[in-house]
Amino acid sequence: MNARMGLRIGTLVAVVLLTLLALDRWRAEQEAGQPLAWKAAYEATLWAPLRERLLTLADVERTLGKGSLWMISADGEPRLVSRHPLDSDGQRWRLQAVIGLDEERTNSLVEAQAWQPDMADQAVSPAVAAALAQYPVERLSVMPEEPLSAQKVIATFGVADWHMPVEGGEAWIYGRQGVVVSVSEGEAHSVMFGLRQE
Repeated sequence: MNARMGLRIGTLVAVVLLTLLALDRWRAEQEAGQPLAWKAAYEATLWAPLRERLLTLADVERTLGKGSLWMISADGEPRLVSRHPLDSDGQRWRLQAVIGLDEERTNSLVEAQAWQPDMADQAVSPAVAAALAQYPVERLSVMPEEPLSAQKVIATFGVADWHMPVEGGEAWIYGRQGVVVSVSEGEAHSVMFGLRQE
């Protein structure tokens, strides 16, 4: 191969690579401007019933399938949550439902699990879910496997009503929608539904 032919091939390869990079960047920008698909997909079955305080554990399982129950520590207090995998928008997510237990049921689970505030998350028997099927869900959190761009959050929920500084970043608060998004360094790490205005 002579030098002229090598130059032509090198130029062609460079043009192809630059075109592919430009297309990839354009595609990423287009995707960033698209709202999260799971927001609309579960509006009627999860988000609206939660806002109206009608959502139960049975409703979540009917929508997303059986989850796994866990006792967790939330600021040193015991919480029972149901965790569900979710595939949407090109990645895997974890949806976590906080179940609203009465004091008697909470104390019973704390005793059965020998729960302590400093313990790691503890799995709870799936049989408990059947007994708690009609208990209300207080909050739903959706966490991506990989952080989201803040642009994706804005495309989905709009501009936040308030930005509140929190340790390690900000909480973007959407009061009318009952949503709080955890953001740091231009990336979102979780979306929580169930904010109450009282």
